[in-house]
Amino acid sequence: MLLQFSVENYLSFKEQAVLSLVPSSDKEHLNNINDNGVFKGLNTIAIYGANASGKSNLFRAATVALNMIRNSANTQVDQLLPVVPFKLDEKSKKEPSVFEFQFIASDGKKYIYGFSALPDRIVEEYLYCYNSYRPSKVFDRTETDSYSFSRTMKKELEAIVRFTTKNRLFISSATLMNAESTRTAYEWLAKGIDTFMNVGDLQNRAYEYYMKDYDNNSRENIEFTKELFKAADISISDIDYSYRKIDELPPDVPRIMINNEPIIPAVEIRQEVNTEHIVTDEDGNIKKYKLSLQEESLGTTMLFLYGPFLKETLDKGKVLFIDEIDRSMHPFVVSFLISLFSSDRNNGAQLIVTTHDTSQLSLERFRRDQIYFTEKDPKTGASDLYSLDDFEKPVRKDENIRKKYLQGRYGAIPYVHAEDLL
Repeated sequence: MLLQFSVENYLSFKEQAVLSLVPSSDKEHLNNINDNGVFKGLNTIAIYGANASGKSNLFRAATVALNMIRNSANTQVDQLLPVVPFKLDEKSKKEPSVFEFQFIASDGKKYIYGFSALPDRIVEEYLYCYNSYRPSKVFDRTETDSYSFSRTMKKELEAIVRFTTKNRLFISSATLMNAESTRTAYEWLAKGIDTFMNVGDLQNRAYEYYMKDYDNNSRENIEFTKELFKAADISISDIDYSYRKIDELPPDVPRIMINNEPIIPAVEIRQEVNTEHIVTDEDGNIKKYKLSLQEESLGTTMLFLYGPFLKETLDKGKVLFIDEIDRSMHPFVVSFLISLFSSDRNNGAQLIVTTHDTSQLSLERFRRDQIYFTEKDPKTGASDLYSLDDFEKPVRKDENIRKKYLQGRYGAIPYVHAEDLL
């Protein structure tokens, strides 16, 4: 369960931006809260804002931080880190980017893990675990190579320091070296969150799930996606997925030889997805027709790609970030996808989305602490992140927040100057 993510000095976020999933004392929509008996977390967050206000940059921050954690063990000694500070300020562009996650891992304990980094090195890094109501230090790293450990974990972790180069994260090195004190936190960070920024990445990873099913003679992801289509009122009765590897040239095709050795071509994977439609003709006859997925609408394709991740997230209680969930989606379908995380189908999962779909912007659907906005200061170019619950004058429970958002009462909307082009 994700409790909080924060970022500072990364892309358009100059000051610290905090995305909190810890519910307020509001008693509205209690089904929008995951409760494991000890900790509570909101199961959905919707982020609104104008174009270029920082919504996607928040997701990029989470993505780059998680990728650094997951890939740190493979980082080469002279490899630069993918951090980009806020560049519209002389001081900020020389300072490190800062990331922090607060979460509940598989052992039911709360952890706080964070790090700051410059392109050439990790500056600070820390991991704390709540074994009681107070945090206990697992390790604390400052000035790149200065470490301190808890008394009980010092012996296990101190010997690993020499294997951690200045551009590698210690949590990754320690876990790779079988340190039990970092394993649970690392595994949650490595496997507990999926983030999607573009369709290409989503497609590649979705097809990996469908390929795995095909190899195992399973249709579990296909069947779940069929359920999505049915619930979304998409008239597809069945889905057929297959793939084949093309790794050999026909015998009559000449080989390219180097040093009398044939060059083996790279394995090519050709995948095929067909949808089945049942229609009734003018004479009342029922017939089945197949279409390739490429012949379906973009919205149908997106739902096909979301399928495996929605299933895994809901089943395993993971966290799913989707940038622009309304991309080519009807508002009713977006509403349905969001509702899955407040249903009995959810097993402790959380969904965090950016969207321009204001039809979802209602206190009949969301709690005030579930609605966030991003806004960019036109003078400084810096993004700000805030929730509807942050307003000093409380937003009434019966307020038409969609209307007031479009009127600019909460900020985070573009002010279009059409007269400049007319």
